[in-house]
Amino acid sequence: MVPSPQPHATPIAPSAPRVCEHCGRPHGHALRCLPDGRWLSPDGLWVGPDGAPAPWPDVVEYTRVRTSRSVVGLYRRRAEAAVAVMTELERHRLCRRCHLVTGREEHRRVARMRALMRFALGDLFEGTYRL
Repeated sequence: MVPSPQPHATPIAPSAPRVCEHCGRPHGHALRCLPDGRWLSPDGLWVGPDGAPAPWPDVVEYTRVRTSRSVVGLYRRRAEAAVAVMTELERHRLCRRCHLVTGREEHRRVARMRALMRFALGDLFEGTYRL
């Protein structure tokens, strides 16, 4: 019997820091975030959405701060479902925000296809839609 390949067969080093590769957010910390993408690091420095140091917000900007827990996960660059085993070059440690920002075009394409499929099923079984 031939063993089937396991998904995520290539291990990531457990000693690797769990921070986002795009913006540098640490995993599992409660961070203060502004709507423009700036966030307060656990070191007490404000960091921009690209990971570079950012200026401190003024009082008016700080009124819109929200607390968010940072979750860093492994994401693959290609969204093909047929690819079961990811190589080291295809994996990226990204926080939820950076995953959505960097994969925006792919997420929009998938959402559009799902909407079109719902319309097609509705046309097939219930007739045309009235808008």
